[in-house]
Amino acid sequence: MSTGAILVTGAGGFVCSEIVCALRRAGHQVVATDRSFDAATRARLHDEHLIEAPLEEALASIGRLQAVIHGAALTADPQALGLTAAEHLRRNIGMAASTLATAREQGAARALFLSSMGVFAPHDGPVTAGRVTEATVPTGAIPYAAAKRAGEILTAAAADTQMDTLSLRLGNIAGPHEAIRDSRQHLSLIGRMIAQARATGQITLNGPEGLREWAWLPDLADAVVELLHAPWAGARVLHAGTPPVIGQRALADAIAVRMPGVRVVEPSDQTCGAARALRPPMGSDHDGPMRSVNWTAPDTILDRLIAAKVLT
Repeated sequence: MSTGAILVTGAGGFVCSEIVCALRRAGHQVVATDRSFDAATRARLHDEHLIEAPLEEALASIGRLQAVIHGAALTADPQALGLTAAEHLRRNIGMAASTLATAREQGAARALFLSSMGVFAPHDGPVTAGRVTEATVPTGAIPYAAAKRAGEILTAAAADTQMDTLSLRLGNIAGPHEAIRDSRQHLSLIGRMIAQARATGQITLNGPEGLREWAWLPDLADAVVELLHAPWAGARVLHAGTPPVIGQRALADAIAVRMPGVRVVEPSDQTCGAARALRPPMGSDHDGPMRSVNWTAPDTILDRLIAAKVLT
């Protein structure tokens, strides 16, 4: 890759702050931007170049780059943020387009857009061996899904002879330092279950049953760093590997076993969540760092998170 720093946008968030740490472990110089870094995240990233500002303002102060990882996004529903669907789309798509333009202007050899499995609707296909893969055609239409699909298109179109581009779809992620913030107003299902168990002594099953993949965030972050240096071979969209899967009820039971006195409760209204389908778990059919990750098992994930007592 070219000389310069690696820019990570959205670096105050759950996923991208861990990617910054992984880049640092690998010896890279990092510029980390976010609208707001909370005190705990700022402490974890203390020796990085942090720019706390709206993205357009932050990008204006960026110098020479060797690569960009764009993770900044509004993931909360438009209504929760007081926005119309159209404004939600404008902000997310605008951030992606501006970051790609800055990457190219500042000499980045590679630009990686962090997309989401949220681009898929529950019945999208084809499905391979029970997994949604890169061959599955996404049809998700809510504003967040549409913005991510648009970001993938923009990212592919921004490639030229000087800058290679790739979109990486992330699925369900568990890890340390997960917290609610304005742009991401909920915890992962694992985080919500553990938080409810601590607060109330019970876990209420209130969503559709089905298998969900669970990527341990430090595993994912290290794989993203490897991906920055691996051949992309003309790929435009990749999935973040094939993490292990577990069902909602099995997950709740596994948490309850680890937290004495916690019980798992069925919702009083058995129709709750029945109308909502759940997409199949994520998988990848492309060779490379994301496919070869030795993922941490769900049992170990739960042991670590429950012992850490850090979910908020």
